[in-house]
Order: sequence, then C-alpha cells, then structure tokens
Amino acid sequence: MKEILFVLLEEYADWEAASLAAVLNQLENFTVKTVSTAKRPVRSMGGFTTTPDYTLAEAEKINFEALILIGGKSWRTSAAEEVANLVKKAEQKETIIAAICDATVYAGTLGILNKVKHTSNQLPDLKAYTGRKYTGENHYLEVQAVRDKNIITANGTGHLEFAQEVLLALQAMPEAEIEQWYDFYKLGYYEAVKQV
Repeated sequence: MKEILFVLLEEYADWEAASLAAVLNQLENFTVKTVSTAKRPVRSMGGFTTTPDYTLAEAEKINFEALILIGGKSWRTSAAEEVANLVKKAEQKETIIAAICDATVYAGTLGILNKVKHTSNQLPDLKAYTGRKYTGENHYLEVQAVRDKNIITANGTGHLEFAQEVLLALQAMPEAEIEQWYDFYKLGYYEAVKQV
C-alpha cells in the first residue's frame, strides 16, 4: 500500500483535505494516514476531531508517496516549525509535496517554491510573511492550483483542483477517470453526466 501523509495542525481546513482523502482512500493501492505534532486529537475549523496516525517523528521514519500539507490557522505558529524535517525528507527523496491555502506560505518559508511554478492565496501576503526566504515571485501564478515537478500548490478555494493535481501526479487512476471525477464535483451531477 502506498501511504499518503496528510499533515493536520490545530484548526486545519477540513474541506481542503476531504475530497482528496476520500478518493485516495477508496483506491486499492493507496492509504491515507494523518500526521501531527503529537498523537492527541486535532480539531478542524469545522469542528471535526481527528486522532493522528503518526507523530511527525514517526512519519520521518516511514516511506510515503506524497506529503500533503492541509491549510488552516496554525501554519504561522511554532507548531508549523516542527513540520520542517518531514518536508525536508520529502524534498530530499523528491517525493510529491502538496500544499494548499496557508500551508503554501509555510512552504515559502522553507524555500521550496523558489524554483517552481506555484500559487498561494495572495502574492503580497506570501512575500510579506516569508521575507528573504522566498525568491520565487517570477514563478507565481494566479490560478486555483499548479503542479511543477514534484511540488503542488493551491489557493484556499482550489481544493478540487488541488486534489486533481495530486491524483495526476500520483497516477492514481487513468487521466480520463481523474477528469471525470473532477467534473463530477466541480460541475455538479447533472452537468457532469452530460459530459460523459
């Protein structure tokens, strides 16, 4: 089974994880695992409580296919700083690293956006928070989600596009099936069935 790690910090944006996690966890050769700073329950912005499968230290010792950094209200806190070693491990192994919403700003502080096309919620905010650690302004795109090499980023309203890019990067299903999945949720049931 290929493990996909979802990093969830306190007050994580549950909707940003839900679509991607649901489709991956239903596929035969993928399994979704959650990671946080400790194995104590983490509460989402929507009020869901999740008990992580792994601590950050445990996650560093396992093999995983993708590291998914889910947005929320904790990426500018000391808790986020603890995620750096896990991101570095993924970066060294050229594993897929995907960040959405404010997790993209955190990725900017680690320098991983400097040489790839990427997006975030707002370029001025990204630049202001990351300071000199971020030099990738010329690679910034005002789009819902973008994938370049093994890095995937999305703004906070791009959770479906984010999921689509992760599924494509993982080659989780044939491309046509991923497009159908995306259309189904993006267009709605009745419009999507017209596309088939």
